[in-house]
Amino acid sequence: MTYSLIETERDGSVLVVRLNRPDKLNAFTLDMHHELLRLYDEADADNDVRVIVVTGNGRAFCAGADLSGVRGDFAYGDDPNTATPVVS
Repeated sequence: MTYSLIETERDGSVLVVRLNRPDKLNAFTLDMHHELLRLYDEADADNDVRVIVVTGNGRAFCAGADLSGVRGDFAYGDDPNTATPVVS
């Protein structure tokens, strides 16, 4: 499978995953989340994968969530404990 926001490398039973947004210090996006979930499903189906190591390209592992696509504030429903960002 080809990914745009993560890179993978296989060394025997070890799968190395690198977050690949070094210009943004590998800040986490929803698209990156989806790619990782797809990768984890593929690795789960492969009985030869015994270990998954997650790291980042560049000088940072992950700067946290990339909120650049969030507009306005966090949207609250009836329960303020369930805040969700409004993403454009």
